[in-house]
Amino acid sequence: MALVLIPLFQKFLAEEQNFCTDEFYTEIYWTAVAYSLWKIGHLPQDIKEKALDIIAKGAHEFWLEIDSKALKQRQKVLDRLAVQLQSENPKPLKVRKSKTKREPHFKVGDVLAVKFENEYGAIFLYLTWINHRGKIEYHLACTRLFTKRKKPTMEQFLNSKIACRKDNTNFGIDTDCWFNHKDLGLLLEHLEIIGAVELYPCKLWTLAPRGTLEDIYEEITDEPRIGKLRLIDTYELVKDIVRK
Repeated sequence: MALVLIPLFQKFLAEEQNFCTDEFYTEIYWTAVAYSLWKIGHLPQDIKEKALDIIAKGAHEFWLEIDSKALKQRQKVLDRLAVQLQSENPKPLKVRKSKTKREPHFKVGDVLAVKFENEYGAIFLYLTWINHRGKIEYHLACTRLFTKRKKPTMEQFLNSKIACRKDNTNFGIDTDCWFNHKDLGLLLEHLEIIGAVELYPCKLWTLAPRGTLEDIYEEITDEPRIGKLRLIDTYELVKDIVRK
């Protein structure tokens, strides 16, 4: 073909043998394909010729078994379609460009150093998910670790404190920075992976939508609320160290 068809039609044409089981369904298949491509202004010459050859044979006699008037009605449709296919569509439908599949910025278990103006914090990604619009969402847990000038080490991260409580056998993480893909992408120059861990099962105990570096800073420095916010050693959440 002179034209590279859009992916949807490539898949559709690959299923030709499943649709074209006899002459009747072949007529329906190729005229429908040709008309659809004409509607969007992308009708390849070989498909146009295929459809016109089928139309030239006339509507299949099986239409009479559907209804006594169906054959004549179908023939009128085919005659009109033949004229359309041999002319340019003056108002083709616009085809939306397929969106590039987004790759996540980070993976669950990644431990990140966060660079602020004169110090670093340490956070980790404990949940990602795809929302109803197909967008990637990230939930970052913030430890209470701060280091001056130098980024924190994995050892410092493991020995830090984090707001967390126990929910039966699971941990309920009581600190959350919930970012969408776009907002987190704007902060990448401030984030660096320093390692990765495998976590014990954790639950989202709190949901806190965030969008800026200042939001992360405030979450790290948030003072424990007596009776509501408990600090534990971060290493208690870690089942294994995947990468140092």
